[in-house]
Amino acid sequence: MSTPARDLLWPSDPSVLVRVAFLHVGQGSSTLALIGDGANYRVLLIDINIDHERGGIDVPELVSDLLDDATSLDAFVNSHPHSDHLRGVVELSKKVSIQSIWHSGHKPGKDHDEAYKDLQKVIKKVKKEGGTEVELEASKSPQLVGDAEVYVLSPAEYVVDEIENEKPEERYRRIHEQCAVLRIGLDKTWIMIPGDADRDAWEKHITKYHKKRLPSVVLAAAHHGSRTFFTYDEKDEPYRDALDAIDPTYVVISAPTADESPHNHPHEDAVELYEDKTGADNVLHTGENRYSFICDIFRDGKYSVYDDKGELCENYSSDSGDSEKEKAALVAPAIRTRVDQRPMGRQ
Repeated sequence: MSTPARDLLWPSDPSVLVRVAFLHVGQGSSTLALIGDGANYRVLLIDINIDHERGGIDVPELVSDLLDDATSLDAFVNSHPHSDHLRGVVELSKKVSIQSIWHSGHKPGKDHDEAYKDLQKVIKKVKKEGGTEVELEASKSPQLVGDAEVYVLSPAEYVVDEIENEKPEERYRRIHEQCAVLRIGLDKTWIMIPGDADRDAWEKHITKYHKKRLPSVVLAAAHHGSRTFFTYDEKDEPYRDALDAIDPTYVVISAPTADESPHNHPHEDAVELYEDKTGADNVLHTGENRYSFICDIFRDGKYSVYDDKGELCENYSSDSGDSEKEKAALVAPAIRTRVDQRPMGRQ
């Protein structure tokens, strides 16, 4: 099977242990993780968004093209039930078979539950078809997924229990404090995917209990490059301990340009803090050129970070209106820009 998604994203080199693709999805987040399992790969989709207005990728279509007829999506992982992390999940469940749903266990109030209802609808469908539901819980031990490891660093059980007993509005306000945070890799080479986890989550829970499990070569910027990772208010002194503990070489921001974003993401002060840590060239922004960014972790511990030159957006843009015939005509060999390849850890 040859499709743009398959040609661009499915590893042809068996030495690739983990491939993570941070997709351009406009104002939102969606990340694919392909994890080696012997000669095959397990596929996880972490969050989903479809943003027609900002030319984001049609994720259900891309995932359908990525998987062959005999392959299902091993897991759809929802960091938290906000629409920009769930928009398109019902369409996804119609396009592909999903083996498992992983989620943070957050239950928003009735005024904010449209995305939550979509998630529950898909969970019901997956379980009816013989799949499973997993409510994520932080642990000091990783779980083995294929030949790699996945740490769940948030939410902690006590945080879920505490927030569940709050009034609906307070529960909704703390949704980012209960956000699922994943770390994928092996040995000393890791990728951190924190959803929208905010300063409360990092300062009060994650950094305190998981400091030794935080170092990662690639960090997805929390909350689309929002300052909420660092501050409660723009005037606050920024909280840097989490970023220092993660100590990333690269930061990937999933957001449109600030002018396109209804929330002015990414925030300039947050971007400056990321650039102070990694250098400006190593802060990679999906919305700047409508690029997706790909990180490979090899079985020997080396890693590589590169962009897709906009190929995925060109073939799967949700605002393109291309017919199947027209879309097929766009298929061309991927021309990728290699950003870096280096041994384990920061040099």
